[in-house]
Amino acid sequence: MSIYAYLVCPSRKLMLGLGKPLREPDGKIRQFAAGSESAPSNSEQSDLTKALWKFLADTTGEALYVKFDYGEEFETIAGYPEIGGDAEDGNIPFEDYLRGWSG
Repeated sequence: MSIYAYLVCPSRKLMLGLGKPLREPDGKIRQFAAGSESAPSNSEQSDLTKALWKFLADTTGEALYVKFDYGEEFETIAGYPEIGGDAEDGNIPFEDYLRGWSG
């Protein structure tokens, strides 16, 4: 099973997928990778990078958490709209989320 991480704003009931945590030998997370093994790194995915900056700007002053797709807490956030997801599933595509944002 693949572990996936999300940046979550509980007060806005919104989340942004970060991808799989990639760890150092000592277990510390060094980065996240969204997509398949052949996908570019997160920092090379311009829509994801822009969405992350917009998410941080939109949620300034709010409590943010990194949550993983396992454990009891995920049941609560699994219903939150995901930025970058399919609109048909109730999520917010990157194109829609970034529309009109000049950042």
